[in-house]
Amino acid sequence: MSQDQHPEGKRASPRHHVPVGVSVSLTLASKQSVFVNLRDVSERGACVLRQGSLDVKEDDTVIFEARNYEAGSKLSLRSKVRWVRNTGFNTYVGLAFVNASLSQDALTRLVA
Repeated sequence: MSQDQHPEGKRASPRHHVPVGVSVSLTLASKQSVFVNLRDVSERGACVLRQGSLDVKEDDTVIFEARNYEAGSKLSLRSKVRWVRNTGFNTYVGLAFVNASLSQDALTRLVA
């Protein structure tokens, strides 16, 4: 499991890169639910990627939801959009979990 260290060293907890193809969903402020790819995750936040555009802006509140279909479990975390970057083909979104964090066990399941 590799870790991404924030360039300024400001991250409270290290980000863990996620294998390609891990999909989660976001429920946007508009109540629309969309699937996105999880890029990296930490105890307090995540970076997600969507091909094309995504109707979010900084400071929006969204619901980050990850499902484990084999175990029949679901993880839902209220999140604040911290930044949005559009590259033309993809939209990257940085999320901070609000009043919650991922347990080490949940984090391990997401990146395994």
